[in-house]
Amino acid sequence: MKQPTSYFTDDIQNLKTVLDQQHIHLLEMLIILKQEHQALRKNNLTQFEETVQRKHRQVKNLEKIQPLLSTVEKIVGGVLSKSTFSAFIQRMPDNKEKSDMEILWHKFQETLKQCNLQNKVNNRILNASSINLKQALNILRGNIDQPASNVYSKTGQPQGKLQGQSIAIA
Repeated sequence: MKQPTSYFTDDIQNLKTVLDQQHIHLLEMLIILKQEHQALRKNNLTQFEETVQRKHRQVKNLEKIQPLLSTVEKIVGGVLSKSTFSAFIQRMPDNKEKSDMEILWHKFQETLKQCNLQNKVNNRILNASSINLKQALNILRGNIDQPASNVYSKTGQPQGKLQGQSIAIA
């Protein structure tokens, strides 16, 4: 009887280890995303390029530990998803391991949520900057046929709202 319990305990420990590693990598990604945000806010191209390179390296690090997820999927009994993992935790006996797993899972989910939010904000800033740059280039090139360049009417008066989104909103 002790062998199945030991096997289950080993599985839980492996699961905690994999989830903890993933969480550490997510925390590192969140730091990089926040640094990317600062570079975008300051229009610091050098810092932005450095953070993009670091972000790509971090994605590769996350991809390297993907094979560990197949182990996790065997333990939780299905493809790893929020619902599968939550159901697995609910099936665990009420004890310290379950409590620890719930805490770790909550931290993981919160960090993932923060990464997603920060990435969306950064993408909004990039998209707004791209639209503004295209508008400025069209104006400088004299491309009055382009909708983005219709900032001023032929009389020199400002026209309605510009295309795109303000960086301040992002």
